Amino acid sequence: MADISLARAASGRLLATSTTAATASATRQSRPARKSAKSRSGRTVRDVTDEWLTVEEVCAELRIGRRTFERWRTLGVAPRATRPTRNGPLKIKRSWLEEWAEDGAT
Repeated sequence: MADISLARAASGRLLATSTTAATASATRQSRPARKSAKSRSGRTVRDVTDEWLTVEEVCAELRIGRRTFERWRTLGVAPRATRPTRNGPLKIKRSWLEEWAEDGAT
């Protein structure tokens, strides 16, 4: 159990001090440095090849028009796409595009 004593501060107020707390803080070692964000989350660094592409970039790679891409989306044959932000532009991950192409695109 800690020894608690009362001491008068310079302002005249009584302060409760603990003798064991004072010695413990004097002997306490500094805590280790924080781990990097990558280590804390347990994730690895994102693969550079798995970048987000806009519809315009995908259309340029496939040499198709935007209207064709929209038609494919309506028919359900386009590569998977999502809106990463609520009202943002439609985006396609490069891995999704490559997977779609390997599965026999159109």
